[in-house]
Amino acid sequence: MDVDPVGARIASIRHAPTSTEFLLTTPWNAEDWSGTYQSSGSNEEWHRRYPGGWHTLVPHAGDARTLDEVSHPFHGEAAWRRWRPAGTEADSSCTYEAVLRTAPLAVRRRVRATGTGVAVAQTVTNYSSRETAFTWVEHPAFGPALTGPEAEVTIGGDPVDVRFPAAGEGRSGFRELRAKGRGTAAIRNGRNAVALTWDPDLFPHLYVWQEHRGTAGYPWWGAADTIALEPAARPYDHGGGPLGPLRLAAGASLTAEFELTCTVEERP
Repeated sequence: MDVDPVGARIASIRHAPTSTEFLLTTPWNAEDWSGTYQSSGSNEEWHRRYPGGWHTLVPHAGDARTLDEVSHPFHGEAAWRRWRPAGTEADSSCTYEAVLRTAPLAVRRRVRATGTGVAVAQTVTNYSSRETAFTWVEHPAFGPALTGPEAEVTIGGDPVDVRFPAAGEGRSGFRELRAKGRGTAAIRNGRNAVALTWDPDLFPHLYVWQEHRGTAGYPWWGAADTIALEPAARPYDHGGGPLGPLRLAAGASLTAEFELTCTVEERP
């Protein structure tokens, strides 16, 4: 497991015995963007830099928007900020913190390696003197080990028709579904599998983003192959209104937990 302080992004989850990488890693993921030019907007800049991995999107997700004279970048401030370390613990975990400025929220994210994957516990605290609204989406994007025409996706145990491409064909797409059961989604591709669990009361929606080398031009250049399973607090096309459906009173906190189990089956 590797966690990047930029966005407190989980950059890598690797199955050590087989060196199988479960998360998407783009060819430009290791580039240093400091001191380089900026694209004309945060939507384009996000896609120019996007390294893959597992981001947390707070206090906004989706296209950049301005609300109450505050500009919120594509996928929210938290994913762009460099978080400060708040300790590395003996149980193979690390904690990062950030105080946001586009909304009066402090975020603390603990990522712990388990015997079968990772567990994430994140707390959002309203540091202002008034109630604040926000949205929250987790954005794990899985790599080629979990994609392909034979991959199967289930939500709450029920199969989902994600219409994977035939061999040699490219495809990209986005779907929004409702969470089922206790909040579970899984991908299986041959020997490799992941299962993600979360609280469906807090995150009743699930975005499913796919990019199977289907975009020949910018920004992916035919080089991205991924399925993302994204628990979300609100619909993607929310129609404006407040920043999000989640509300915290002054000084209040909200904690959510997520667990990802990763497996590679042994060959018979």
